[in-house]
Amino acid sequence: MKTRMWVAALAACLTACGGGGGNAGSGSTPLTPPVSGNGNLDAYVGTWASACASHAVDTAVIARAAGAGNALTIAVTTNYYANTACTGDIIATQVWSAPTTATYVGTVTSSIMPGPVSASIDKVTAQLPQRSVTLTGTFVNRKIIEGQPNWCIDYAGGSVCVPDRIYAAEPAPFDGLAIVGGELIEVKSNGVNYDAVERFTKR
Repeated sequence: MKTRMWVAALAACLTACGGGGGNAGSGSTPLTPPVSGNGNLDAYVGTWASACASHAVDTAVIARAAGAGNALTIAVTTNYYANTACTGDIIATQVWSAPTTATYVGTVTSSIMPGPVSASIDKVTAQLPQRSVTLTGTFVNRKIIEGQPNWCIDYAGGSVCVPDRIYAAEPAPFDGLAIVGGELIEVKSNGVNYDAVERFTKR
């Protein structure tokens, strides 16, 4: 679900994050109650917001995937602000043409880093589909950079741009979901435990 527009990193940081928003941060919040053997996907359904990071806040709308009892769709919208505190008027909004799909594959008890924080993690196979991106807002302009059309946000200190193109389908940057102390955390296995990718609170 975490996405930031700093040009070179954008394609690798989609959230789904997808796309991908707030600070993974740190925490020592209490362990969430264990989920059932089939996962507790209903706990993730709803609208979630990231913390402010780099002028931006991600909002993830999570729903049950149609026709699938073990999958979720995650649609991420990113709102950008003129200041780094994410206050005042929204100057740009970034929307992806299709949501991420996360399919449940099992539940494990592990630790989330930094922390560590012990948690029950719903492992998922998360896939970003082929998609396009659109930016709208009073500070958004289209520019041609090295022959490639880009959406650009013109901040006071300069422009930040994202290519306006079709992005190929690829794995999402997370492979697990957990709810700890009221936070939704997207996590990625590091082979020993899990690293926090992005944290959200429910709206």
